[in-house]
Amino acid sequence: MTETNTDTDTVVTIVGGGVHGVHLAVRLLQADLIDRHELRIVDPAGLLESFRRKCRQCGMVEFRSPLVHHVATDPFSLRDFARARGRENELCPTTVGAERPTASLFFDHAEWLCDRYDLESVRLDARATDIEEARRSVEIETTQGRIASQWCLLAVGHGHSFTYPEWATELVSARSVTHVWDPAFDPDAIGETSSVGIVGGGITAAQLATTLAQLPGRDVVLFARSPFYVETLEASTDWMHFSGVTERLHAHPPASQAREELVADARYDGAMPPYVFRRLRRALEQERIELERSEITVATEAGSTVVATCRDGSAFCLDELVCATGFGSPYDGKLFRHLRQQSTLRTGYRGAPVLDDDTLRWRRQDGTPSRVAVSGVAAQQVLGPFARNVIGARRAGELIVGFLESELDVGKQEARL
Repeated sequence: MTETNTDTDTVVTIVGGGVHGVHLAVRLLQADLIDRHELRIVDPAGLLESFRRKCRQCGMVEFRSPLVHHVATDPFSLRDFARARGRENELCPTTVGAERPTASLFFDHAEWLCDRYDLESVRLDARATDIEEARRSVEIETTQGRIASQWCLLAVGHGHSFTYPEWATELVSARSVTHVWDPAFDPDAIGETSSVGIVGGGITAAQLATTLAQLPGRDVVLFARSPFYVETLEASTDWMHFSGVTERLHAHPPASQAREELVADARYDGAMPPYVFRRLRRALEQERIELERSEITVATEAGSTVVATCRDGSAFCLDELVCATGFGSPYDGKLFRHLRQQSTLRTGYRGAPVLDDDTLRWRRQDGTPSRVAVSGVAAQQVLGPFARNVIGARRAGELIVGFLESELDVGKQEARL
């Protein structure tokens, strides 16, 4: 085990308690690189709670990714967990690759793992607001005070960076229009006989529409201006192997426009998997969902309702209007916006962090690697289109724990001198 530097509170501080943060913590502890008391996870919502909330908000009941993608290190841990508890029926069949877990099974397995490593005991119920490098440590400012840590692992998602159509801008501030990813959005609060409009044509919009349409008293209108796009996964499986095809990324300068565009082209944004499309098509055929192919151009408040007028002249009076129009830039979250204004950490195209391709360490302005490493969607210019997914967390864990192993060994040797 390492000996914590007397000048720091922790050896490793992970900012973010989602899939990426939990997986990094499990890897560190399982590899015996640090003791539990040398680890801190900073997250205000609770371990995996933000991800759990998103799944509930969009009505996701089963995962798109295969059962080997989870927060444990053993690829078959979730399968074994299901078998030991007689829950094999929660492994859903697929036309390609391994079976997929239900959301319930995934989170129960993750909670079991968090309990096994007692991760909640190292969670700080706070939000990170600033990160500054000292000579041999990182100072992390949080809403509960400052943490001095030898290493900082950033494992945050998009934050509140999600996109609205132009016509919705003014209505958002008045709360007449909401976004499916807004933490305040609660699908259970929608009335049983409400008229609901959903804007979007991808997996999230389809899942939300089919979930809300299960109550026969609701009128659900799906505003999808483009044809539906069906793909099993978010990108080609070539990108899951993190070799070969990722070399195309690394051939371009770090944090460059060329890398960003290559990732954007590789992702099947707006696509939904076949099983989601089948449910949507069935709901449309049964007329539980009305499909409006024209684009909303104007939305106005009318008492407690919203009137949405489309380009083709049709109009709809709605009790609820929800946008499922995706996330914004992964570098526009509040913390990333703040960090790119610093002079010590280098950023590139549209604020992307300049990361080392072999370790995911954020480079300083002088090109040297900092004591901050990045996992999650902000690492997509290194890992590719699956960086934000569970498989991306697993690959990031391999790289980050790999370099920490050697760095912490050096620290132990220096401590003995």
